Amino acid sequence: MFDPRDPYERYYWHYESRRPLSMAQIIALGSVDAKTAALIWLLLENGSSLTVAGPTDPQPGVGKTTTLNALLQFLLEGTSLAYMAGMYENFAFTNIPDIDPKTTYALCNEVSDHLPIYMWGRVARRYLTLPAKGYHIATSVHADTIDDVMRMYQRTLRVGPEDTRRLGLVVNIGLVGRLYPPRRRWFSTHFIQPNIDPAKPEVVEPLPLSLWNQVDDTFLYADQAILDDLANWIGISSQQFATEVTRRTEFLEEISQGSGLDQEEMFEAVAQFREQQP
Repeated sequence: MFDPRDPYERYYWHYESRRPLSMAQIIALGSVDAKTAALIWLLLENGSSLTVAGPTDPQPGVGKTTTLNALLQFLLEGTSLAYMAGMYENFAFTNIPDIDPKTTYALCNEVSDHLPIYMWGRVARRYLTLPAKGYHIATSVHADTIDDVMRMYQRTLRVGPEDTRRLGLVVNIGLVGRLYPPRRRWFSTHFIQPNIDPAKPEVVEPLPLSLWNQVDDTFLYADQAILDDLANWIGISSQQFATEVTRRTEFLEEISQGSGLDQEEMFEAVAQFREQQP
């Protein structure tokens, strides 16, 4: 019987990327920049959930699984992964006393109705409400824009505003240009605002953290007000937040030189980085 907590079942259930890359290698390829990755790193390190969205037009090799696996490299040591069983998931892991929700990410290879090994309908809705019980989720979806992701979650899957506000980071990626091999870019990175506007309790607002500028192939970042909100969500001062982002940005720029560190090298480098934290 498939055990969703068993990492040795990952390949069969489409958890493995065909071309595994580290975040350093992804930055080196120009898919995203170090500052955007640093912002995501800091939020993941503090328990944010994560959705990686790719285009609805079926294009092989867009990189959702590669991106998702690479971002998991930023999770703190001691974090557990509960591997979901798609439409067969019974969420039995939530009843295991030894599993601590605060340090557990429920990893779902995809939320869609394309295959039985993916999640959809009531099973997906239950999965997306796990953060209400203290768990964190990490998954991918087919959606072209952040608006498409929000529409899928809120309208199609009928996830309520309160649960949607717990879904954290949403990264939209895609292919650009007509050259071969194709170039991948992280079109946008958003953080779903967890706070409620008393005047509009039903409104859920995704905050833009990074947007790709196709004119000059650069990235535009969140304004200070949004960064202050993120610092408040984490529970640190705005100054400390800026310092932590800068430290991670400089570190990622260093390890992304040339072709970038591979997965194993990056794991070791991140561990050393954390040991050196002031």
